[in-house]
Amino acid sequence: MSTLSMGIEYEIRDGALVWIKNPVTGVISYVVDVRGKSFAFTLSAHEHPGPEAPELTDEEVRRAKSVCPFCPGNEAQTTPELFRLSREQVPGWTGDPSRDGRGWIIRVINNLFPRIPEQLTGGRNESYIVIEDPRHFIDRPRSIGDLLFTGILGEEHFAQVIATDAFVMRRAMENPSVRSVVVRKNQGRESGASQPHLHQQIIGSPEPLPAILAEARAEREHPGLWDEMLDLFERLGLVIDSTDGVITYASPIGAFPRSYDVVMPGFRGLLVELEPAALRAFARGLYRILRVLGPLPLDYEIHQGEGLPLHAHINARLFPYSNVAGTLNIPNTLLERAAAIRKALARG
Repeated sequence: MSTLSMGIEYEIRDGALVWIKNPVTGVISYVVDVRGKSFAFTLSAHEHPGPEAPELTDEEVRRAKSVCPFCPGNEAQTTPELFRLSREQVPGWTGDPSRDGRGWIIRVINNLFPRIPEQLTGGRNESYIVIEDPRHFIDRPRSIGDLLFTGILGEEHFAQVIATDAFVMRRAMENPSVRSVVVRKNQGRESGASQPHLHQQIIGSPEPLPAILAEARAEREHPGLWDEMLDLFERLGLVIDSTDGVITYASPIGAFPRSYDVVMPGFRGLLVELEPAALRAFARGLYRILRVLGPLPLDYEIHQGEGLPLHAHINARLFPYSNVAGTLNIPNTLLERAAAIRKALARG
């Protein structure tokens, strides 16, 4: 049965989703059985040695950290520091204070290479880097690829990262040339990260950013679009969590075959306008997905403004991008994966 319900086109046969069209981009996702497909180029699989591999030596760790501009001790290699948070200001930090974290836990600088030229934002660099943690590696790394990842930070620590984002956004929005701000995270080189050390980007723009404009246009053309999508995804069994006004679901219309959204349908303002408890709830919804995805290559963006509900798009990059001529294949295990994540989150 092919269905057009306001802004969403999709087809369900024998109770299962067959295809669905993204109402913003027009990309059609076809639900297919990929269990027998060989993925010879699964991303980053070659980087993780087995448990029998020896740990990196202290000298190997030292060499890797010595050339990382985001590691403690290398602060002079970055643009001037805007501000930092100490261990006392991030009580949820789980690192070893004798080895890391003696100077800072979260550090904010301008991006050396502004995403948007300064002359378009009043002569001020409105591209920022939030370094999320002083640690470069996970504990006891066995390869140079055993990097710290956001899902290991802890919920309290990540909430402080998002609160820092809001603080930086407020600074950017004091610039009258800035009309839109986005948070962008790339984890792993396969997702486009230019530095291995854990960090985010915050970008201020003189105009509403194109992806956000496209979402706002779809919402104007089809009022109630987000509520309709959430209702459909609930009926399909794709909703993973709904707590404190924050809904998380496995998205059948994401940019990648394994995508997730975190949405606050009842809040259509900016991150900086959230009350502290609501900010923590949004951060918690985002962090819980990141914790499940763990060290996988991934990206996420936080979209806000233009009348949209505050939301984040998360894309897992385990498999190579496979959009062909505006079509995408998503695995028919989508429902099973959503159920598995629900169980994992329920276990804490």
